[in-house]
Amino acid sequence: ICWKVKLKSLLQNCTMRTSCAGRMIRAVHNSSRLQVEPYEVIVVGGGHAGCEAAAASARVGAKTLLLTHKLSTIGEMSCNPSFGGIGKGHLIREIDALDGICGRLCDESGIQYRMLNRKKGPAVWGPRAQIDRDLYRQKMQNEMHKTANLEVMEGSVEDLITENLNDDEKLSNETKCKYVECTGVILSNGTQLHASCVVLTAGTFLRAQINIGMDVKAAGRIGDAPAVGLAQTIEELGFTMGRLKTGTPPRIAKDSVNFSGMVPYGGDMPPHPFSFENEKVWIKPEDQLTCYTTHSKPELEKCILDTLSMNRHVIEEVNGPRYCPSIESKVLKFKEKSHMCWLEPEGLNSNVIYLQGFSCTMPEEHQTEAVRMVHGLENALITRPGYGVEYDFMDPRQVASTLETYKVKGLYFAGQINGTTGYEEAAAQGLIAGVNAARKAKCLAPFIVTRSEGYIGVLIDDLTTMGTNEPYRMFTSRTEFRMTLRPDTADERLTEKGYIQGGCVNELRMKNTTERINILNQAVQVLKSVQKPKNKWVEMVDGKSVLSSQSTTAFHFLADVRDSKQIDVILSMFPETCRVKDNVWWRNRTMASALYSAILPIEKKNINLVRKEEGLVIPDNVDYATMSGIKLEIREKLAKARPGNIAAASRVQGVTPASLVQLLKHV
Repeated sequence: ICWKVKLKSLLQNCTMRTSCAGRMIRAVHNSSRLQVEPYEVIVVGGGHAGCEAAAASARVGAKTLLLTHKLSTIGEMSCNPSFGGIGKGHLIREIDALDGICGRLCDESGIQYRMLNRKKGPAVWGPRAQIDRDLYRQKMQNEMHKTANLEVMEGSVEDLITENLNDDEKLSNETKCKYVECTGVILSNGTQLHASCVVLTAGTFLRAQINIGMDVKAAGRIGDAPAVGLAQTIEELGFTMGRLKTGTPPRIAKDSVNFSGMVPYGGDMPPHPFSFENEKVWIKPEDQLTCYTTHSKPELEKCILDTLSMNRHVIEEVNGPRYCPSIESKVLKFKEKSHMCWLEPEGLNSNVIYLQGFSCTMPEEHQTEAVRMVHGLENALITRPGYGVEYDFMDPRQVASTLETYKVKGLYFAGQINGTTGYEEAAAQGLIAGVNAARKAKCLAPFIVTRSEGYIGVLIDDLTTMGTNEPYRMFTSRTEFRMTLRPDTADERLTEKGYIQGGCVNELRMKNTTERINILNQAVQVLKSVQKPKNKWVEMVDGKSVLSSQSTTAFHFLADVRDSKQIDVILSMFPETCRVKDNVWWRNRTMASALYSAILPIEKKNINLVRKEEGLVIPDNVDYATMSGIKLEIREKLAKARPGNIAAASRVQGVTPASLVQLLKHV
């Protein structure tokens, strides 16, 4: 009877309701200290990294718990209302290829879809979508609550449960005093929750503070408390920590904006879905919302310079995002310039406009004055001021390629805690950390995406090898193999790997992928099977005559064709390609294959060379201090970076070819 009364009280206090029949979402409150059965994986944080980590762990089959400050903020888009872009869109396609969540949810909650960078080749196109904030959050919460093997709990994590295994007689003297294992978490009310592995995705919450003008408030974002105790625990465990900052612009009331004179831009017709499983997005093409661009006026510079002394976030010497700078940073760096701003709607039923490109942290009373110095915003009303966030992060060279920390076994870091910025970078790390935590809990081999296999691998390799001193953001320029790692080939590169080696892709998804790739490959083979002089192909598509009699296949001829109607003429000659011809995305993929057909074999040779080096794995327990034949300075750099293989070691700054030879011999 006591347990029934306590449970009834607990459920009455729970603010989160779920529509999933037979499923109980437990909320931990300060009045309760329920003891529960151990989990296999506990994920701390309900942001984009945490949601992907929890879902991935559950897909692998591990009994998983997602712990978050507030159930109502799971899946919150706390900054910009958009996903994707150049480089970032590649990450979402790869997350989707590994059966991740965010790509599918973007297809179900987007309000405008655009393919960026179309003036360049398809290898660097960037799928991007404006998202309805409320709809995305709702979809993500539903996804979390209906996922098998996953429970969701509200609670504040204040400490980690760790075990020092120094007393184990089986451990060598070298390993003793080093081997610490994380076996669970402690909530603010004292409740202990045990697990084989813990994934920490604290985002910007570790000892975080919000800065507006000279005012400082302890918070991870407006309305949410920082994680102070957890940050102290991590520091006490010996992790190297740093400090980063980011910011967000003021939100504007839509009905106070004068859009006349601004430059409008709409969505693509038809919109390009993020998920390989979707042929179209949820919204009708004609119903997509319009975004606008505008510019600042010359008077803005004086307004910002006059308020610099009252702007703590700008004055302090903490590194912020170089590629998404505040309006104050832009004015200081580019004086007497007009600065572009983007007006992005936050939802179908929202009166709020996100002022992209105008991140600011000046005093609140001056923000209205500054915003009104932008063309079209002369009468703008601010619904929420811009603010800066300053927070702790870990040196990412303290984690392995699996995102498990070297210092504490069973503890994984993912997301902004590793020094990244953006939803996409966080989600990619969360997926990898979740898969590996679940596989470790089940005593399975780790799952690693290398930099020759995907942008996810580039992201993790850059972080774990070189570290970062500013918020890391993904760009297509960060990879050596852009032609191969195209966004349209992510399923071909990663889905089978996720199915066989990761266990995070289900059988139906694998079947659909195999069928799709077979159709595309068959179309390519058919196009390669017919060969004619080039002048014959030209005559067929536009009736013109050219002098070239060089023989070429239909596939390679398509590489030179840009006109859509001419492409249709070629494809219509081959009935076997009808499914490719009628599907705009499959057709684009076939055309991209033709466009890069000459250069792909060369890139493949380079990839094979890198993979040989990636295959030369450096054991985690290598003692660089006692290694002979390598200078002390280089040994210290290797010990700090702890590269997972020879390829990663070659990218550590200052490591010479001669040092690599000695390292090879030692390994």
